[in-house]
Amino acid sequence: MNKIIKRIKNIPPVLIVIFILVIVFSQFSRNYLTIRNLLIILQQSSVLLVISIAATFVIISGGLDLSLGAIMTISGVTTALAVNAGLPIILVIAIGGLTGFACGAVNGTLIAIAGMRPFIATLGLQGILYGFSLALTNKVGIHVSNEKFIFLGDLVNRVVPMAAISCAIIFLFALYVQNHTTLGRYAYAIGGNEEGARLSGVNTTFWKWLVYAFAGLLCGLGGVILVARLEVADPIVGIQWEFEAIAATILGGSSLRIGKGDIRGTIIGVLLIAILRSGLNVVRVPSIWQPATIGTIIILSIVFQVIITKKELGKK
Repeated sequence: MNKIIKRIKNIPPVLIVIFILVIVFSQFSRNYLTIRNLLIILQQSSVLLVISIAATFVIISGGLDLSLGAIMTISGVTTALAVNAGLPIILVIAIGGLTGFACGAVNGTLIAIAGMRPFIATLGLQGILYGFSLALTNKVGIHVSNEKFIFLGDLVNRVVPMAAISCAIIFLFALYVQNHTTLGRYAYAIGGNEEGARLSGVNTTFWKWLVYAFAGLLCGLGGVILVARLEVADPIVGIQWEFEAIAATILGGSSLRIGKGDIRGTIIGVLLIAILRSGLNVVRVPSIWQPATIGTIIILSIVFQVIITKKELGKK
């Protein structure tokens, strides 16, 4: 009995919230827990996972990026332009990814080299990128119809979620970077004690720059997949994505203070947001109220997790 109680205590608070939400939503619809609906949830949340992974890397390094949604948006726009120009799919994907990398590199330059505060630098770039997106699209979404490209984000035979598979590949790549590369190791070192890392011989300026550039690359790839899934590049589609990405990162156990986090935990945060979105549609909450409802539940979940974590640290 004691072992069971200990295991329950070790369950992340967010998983408890997810369990409660699933029970509640399943009462409103018998189809909520069907394989088909779960695959749809997986498909719809896949790009958010990629953006949240980018946020996790930045937060692990002790930084903050408010331009994640804007980078995803501008990358989607350049991707759509490349698709409609008839370029090969591999080159299209490369253009989307490199657009994100370039935007992340700008953030890295402003923060790591110029010494600007992450909040100011990334917020400023956010506005610039949305401006460029609106200019490139003339304020109108760019539709794509290339079947080979759309396949990347399609629900094949209404069963196979290609967007989820594409994002799973990106996740595995990011997990390798986090756990088995110098970039991942130094991201933790800089986030934990930047001055100590610098004194130990780490070129903190370069590696901090690379963290933001890598986060931009991930957002760029996320933008590619989102355009393939929606079949359109919307110039303002990324608004508020950075909030959900950062929230998912925190819900997954990352800390804004001490360089703590893991992209595997971020999956839990993304899952909570995905279940919320799907569930609110099931209970027929008006779309105009959904952002406020989701934001409220996310904040309450974060507060709940912080309280539980503090109590556990106090006992230790």
